Amino acid sequence: MNIIKEYKKANAIVASLLVTLLVIIVIFSIMGIYINKMYTIKSLNDYYDKQITQQLKENNKSK
Repeated sequence: MNIIKEYKKANAIVASLLVTLLVIIVIFSIMGIYINKMYTIKSLNDYYDKQITQQLKENNKSK
């Protein structure tokens, strides 16, 4: 009977460690998604900044 209690304790510890590992993996994957979104937004912002400055230069040349 005592051996069964020890196995239950060990199983509970293993289960809690696995859940903790799963939570950590999910947190890091969500962080990765947001970091990629930030880089994408920065790239788009840089692209449109270049387009706007190019258009402004063309408008100034035509005047």
